[in-house]
Amino acid sequence: MENDDRMVCNRFMEAADNCYYRNVPTSTDFLDIYKQNLFNTVIRELPPVQYRFDGGYELAERKVIMFLPQDSEISDLPFLTLKVTPRNLHFTEKLNHRDYLGSIMGLGIKRDKVGDILLYDNFAYIFCMKSIAEYLTDNLLKIRNTYVTVTEISNEEFIYEPSYEVIKGSVASLRLDAVIALGFNGSRSHITSYIIDGKVSVNGRIITSNAYNLKAGDIISVHGLGKIRYMDTLSETKKGRIMITINKYT
Repeated sequence: MENDDRMVCNRFMEAADNCYYRNVPTSTDFLDIYKQNLFNTVIRELPPVQYRFDGGYELAERKVIMFLPQDSEISDLPFLTLKVTPRNLHFTEKLNHRDYLGSIMGLGIKRDKVGDILLYDNFAYIFCMKSIAEYLTDNLLKIRNTYVTVTEISNEEFIYEPSYEVIKGSVASLRLDAVIALGFNGSRSHITSYIIDGKVSVNGRIITSNAYNLKAGDIISVHGLGKIRYMDTLSETKKGRIMITINKYT
């Protein structure tokens, strides 16, 4: 294990130990998919505590791990949801994810303090650790050339309705490479490099085997391409190909 990976795993163990010995909830900062998968290597070494992943919504890529004493329930999340709106819609640019993230990093905030950033036509949601929420609210005043207002919202106010394209087609099998090739309109040989390079995750877990068989409802993320969900099998053709439906998130 590389030194950086070992340091990440040590932080997992430290958070779990604090939860167990102090009998209080603890959590990590936001983790990318690679670090979430590192957690799987230390699960057997954890003290007897509960743990849960959460990124604020079902399809979140960046998530925190919350550790809880046995027989306790989550009463408070370690992160908040912020809503960013332009101060004047008439002078609003078309802003992208990089614009938002660049402005946040420009305030000296570390990447692991911020979760996913969800963009809409005239506003955005930002998930961030509670420790920096007030600082972001007070200091994130401008994204590129657009002046913005940042406000904290409650869980009830946060509404997430993913948009997606429904794709129907046939595959030779429910292997990971075959389904991804259909979902992103590519060749299986091209998709193979993404899988081998560790750029593909299924339900948040990195999969490096082309032959991995999918189940209905599985969410597949491909770094650099996007995210799809294998929904269900529709039928089988006379030649043995399987007709399936996929939701491709936009």
